Amino acid sequence: MSLKNNKRNRGFTGIYSPDSLIVHKNKILSLIFILFLYLFTSIFCYHLYQSNCIIYAKETIIPILTYHNFTKDEGSSYKMNIEDFEEQMNYLFTHNYSVISLSELLERLRTGQLPPKPVAITIDDGFKSTYTLAYPILKKYNFPATLFLYTDFIERNRYSLTWEEIREMTKNNIEIGSHTLSHCNLLHYKENESYDTYLSRIKKEIFLSKEILESKIGNKVKFFAYPYGVYSPIIKSLVIQASYEGIFNANSMNNTLNTDLFSLNRQIIYGNYSFISFIDILNQQPISSSKIFPFDGAVLSDQYVKIGAILEENNIDEKSLTMKLGGAKVRFNFNPASQEISYTPLKPLIKKSYIVNITAYDKSANCTRKISWLITIN
Repeated sequence: MSLKNNKRNRGFTGIYSPDSLIVHKNKILSLIFILFLYLFTSIFCYHLYQSNCIIYAKETIIPILTYHNFTKDEGSSYKMNIEDFEEQMNYLFTHNYSVISLSELLERLRTGQLPPKPVAITIDDGFKSTYTLAYPILKKYNFPATLFLYTDFIERNRYSLTWEEIREMTKNNIEIGSHTLSHCNLLHYKENESYDTYLSRIKKEIFLSKEILESKIGNKVKFFAYPYGVYSPIIKSLVIQASYEGIFNANSMNNTLNTDLFSLNRQIIYGNYSFISFIDILNQQPISSSKIFPFDGAVLSDQYVKIGAILEENNIDEKSLTMKLGGAKVRFNFNPASQEISYTPLKPLIKKSYIVNITAYDKSANCTRKISWLITIN
């Protein structure tokens, strides 16, 4: 063997020398440390991801859709064309919305654990078309829904539901809530009615409707929806006293994880809405605010009251800001420094209930945001 080959062989066998073994051992230890660091980082990132999921859940929106009557003819205001209704239900189904019952919604709001893309469906009043037209479609997609019924309307005429139809639906994913006895405006006094007489009548509308519904369907009635979406702190207090677990208004905005169970917002889906409008409602985000004025449900005598909110959104496109009072746009003031948007009427407001709507485009989230609440000028 040549000297060159001998040196090559000695170099090859030299890796098994004691010094080389120490180097090799250190390399293994370094590799183990790198693997440990990788596993630790992965676990940390996983928990961070879980934490982010919880934060995301707090920002989840929960539309509660509200329908009234259904028709095979062209839709109009409170009448929904049944083909349009099916198109909307099919959209929820094919786009993986979690359509949940109000019972499940309340339970998940209590625990803070919502399914992906939650949405709930409600139908008001008790029209026959709920059973003949809408109910088969809800069954087709296995969607739960809640009917808010006013008891005086049941079996009144051929356009109203029967108790037998209602009982059948409760066996198939349909819950029942109260919409009072007579669907009266709970803020209105009758002619020459004293406060005590008024209060007694309103209490009957709230309490007795629950008792009648429970006796007729054989199930607990847990939900109450204000007729015409109007209320006051006194009315809200009476509904809570009657042991309802959830109270629903018609303030036309979506809910969040932090929404009060006794102030749940519903979105009325009108029969003349476009399909794009329906999708916009599903995607509508709330506007964060530190204050609204007057407060939600306020009953006021001041017809020149200042109305508005202090916003907490940093990415609002100021040019997109709009404010409506009872559906009509108003000319408002906006202070970018304080983020206050407000409207003070130049003429006395008509004495009635108003839903205040403030909407704006969020540039960073690329979505429309909205905040709504109710005030009444008495």
